[in-house]
Amino acid sequence: MLQTIRSKLIFASCVALFSICALTGLNLWSLSYVNELMILSESFGDLTNNILEMRRFEKNVLLYYDRESLRELIVYVERTDKLTGELSEDIIRIIGMNRYSEFRENLTGYHDKIKCCLESRTGSLNEINQDLMRLQGKAMVDFANELVNIKRTKIHKTIYRISMLPFAFLGIFILLMVLVITLVSKRLISPLRALQRKTIQVGRGEFKPISFKESYKDEISGFIRAFNLMAMELETNQENLVQARKMAALGTFTAGIAHELNNPINNISLTAEAFLNEYFGKLDAGADEMLQDIIAQVERANDIVRNLLDFSRTQESSFSELDVAEVIQSTLKLIRNQIKLSGIKLDIQISSDLPGIKGNMRSLQQIFLNLLINAHHAMPDGGSIHIKAYSDPVDFVRIDIVDTGPGIKPESIEHIFEPFYTTKGIGKGVGLGLSVTYSLIKTHGGYIKVDSELGRGTTISVFFPAITNDRNQ
Repeated sequence: MLQTIRSKLIFASCVALFSICALTGLNLWSLSYVNELMILSESFGDLTNNILEMRRFEKNVLLYYDRESLRELIVYVERTDKLTGELSEDIIRIIGMNRYSEFRENLTGYHDKIKCCLESRTGSLNEINQDLMRLQGKAMVDFANELVNIKRTKIHKTIYRISMLPFAFLGIFILLMVLVITLVSKRLISPLRALQRKTIQVGRGEFKPISFKESYKDEISGFIRAFNLMAMELETNQENLVQARKMAALGTFTAGIAHELNNPINNISLTAEAFLNEYFGKLDAGADEMLQDIIAQVERANDIVRNLLDFSRTQESSFSELDVAEVIQSTLKLIRNQIKLSGIKLDIQISSDLPGIKGNMRSLQQIFLNLLINAHHAMPDGGSIHIKAYSDPVDFVRIDIVDTGPGIKPESIEHIFEPFYTTKGIGKGVGLGLSVTYSLIKTHGGYIKVDSELGRGTTISVFFPAITNDRNQ
């Protein structure tokens, strides 16, 4: 829940909308309540005015014994009694049942005294208790004033509460802005600044990933994960580029050396062969053996020079669509007998639905020949070589060459593709086979992986881009 920035923004907006709607509803309810209070206050005002009119006519009756005022007084008493009945629920809710009952008793007693006086034939006021009547009238006035004051206080409180609503709106708006700014700053601005700094560092050749909490699953975290993956890929490609440039520089350097060495080596070979032919049968066994050794070492030097020239060759070869199975089988014809004579078991598994690849037949044969020769040399006492070719899930053809040799030391694996680095003994290799293989694989748009464990053999995996229907279209 609320793991993405989008969901958080939607949630914050919904909370803000709900809060604004709630405050708007409260404001409308408060205005309606104030309107009811005003109407009720007007009714209480009418009640108060009726009671005051009662007291005014009461004064005329008690002071001047005016029967007309007595009739008016009874009219206002009946009006007050009727209005009190209509407002009884509101009065009880506001001031309580006890106070209401007390008021009704006073009003009833007051009414009875006025009726008694009105029904008297003489109209004499001696029949009523005038002091009690005055006290009852005063109590009713106090009761009416109390109602009006209570209602006025409630109106003031409600108006004050309504006046606070704009500040509540402002508070919610400020809180929402703080939340949005915090979210944008923490989950957008800060990561984007980190990405900006890292992008500059990547441009300078520094490929360290951005550190962040993997628990985050929002859009920015996904972007950072993709950026870190890109940085790792760039670092890998940078290492491959450095390796390729190193090999290109060494290729240029070794090409010059090879050409310079070629002529003296040829002259030594011709001189040794001419000397051997000239004095054939005339030399003792020791001299003849030394000449044969010179010729053998010259041939070895010629092989080294040829490897150097192969390593330094940069011209583009013609590429065509090739069948990987055909390339592997044609390569095995060159080395199969040598492998069998060494007591090495050969196992081949090639997938029947293997797609084709774009490549140069001679270069691909050289790649597999170098890898098979290395596997053969790693098992002088016999073993097995397993060749497996199949489609890799990411549009590549994968060829695994697995041997049961002694394996490669972990510290040597990262150097085996460097020119002139070899794990073989002195005089058994010059360290150019895998360097040439690496260059040829890169030329074909592929890559190579090595997985080795001491005592358990080595697996070398070669990947070439497959020819798919999409690429053909």
